[in-house]
Amino acid sequence: MPAAWDTTLLSRVQPAGDAVEYVLGRAAAGEPVRVAAPAVLEVTYGYELRAGRDPRFRSLLDWFTHLMASGTFRVVPLDGRAAVVAGRVRAAMPHPPGGRKRDPRSKTMRQAAWLLDIQIAASAFAAGLDVATANRADFDEIAAVLATLFPAAPRLEVTDEPEGSA
Repeated sequence: MPAAWDTTLLSRVQPAGDAVEYVLGRAAAGEPVRVAAPAVLEVTYGYELRAGRDPRFRSLLDWFTHLMASGTFRVVPLDGRAAVVAGRVRAAMPHPPGGRKRDPRSKTMRQAAWLLDIQIAASAFAAGLDVATANRADFDEIAAVLATLFPAAPRLEVTDEPEGSA
């Protein structure tokens, strides 16, 4: 089944590199890579946050904005159905899984990232897609919660990055 990319994969798409070549090749073949809207938010936020301190990130943000507007990707929305799914998952699992002792982010930032991961998974699930990620552990936990909440629905599969995209 097709998969929606999460932030870990989308953030690897840089002006030069294998990931952008993979994405552009898929778009040229008429099969654009799907990305979850919350992943676009996270990547944009990261570039904007750093752009004030480093002009290279301003250029990267401009490039990324143009790439998103060009139709290179198919953005999977966080629509009403996905929002209901995300709300149910968040109620079932309001905090990120433990074991983040080496995570340098603040508790608030970890919580925000967790909520965005829930939204990414819910967007994919509601659209009938899998999730492609380099962060399997968190998404596997979300998939397990989804299977409990929606036992009759197809299971959300969590996959690694596609071959040739790294």
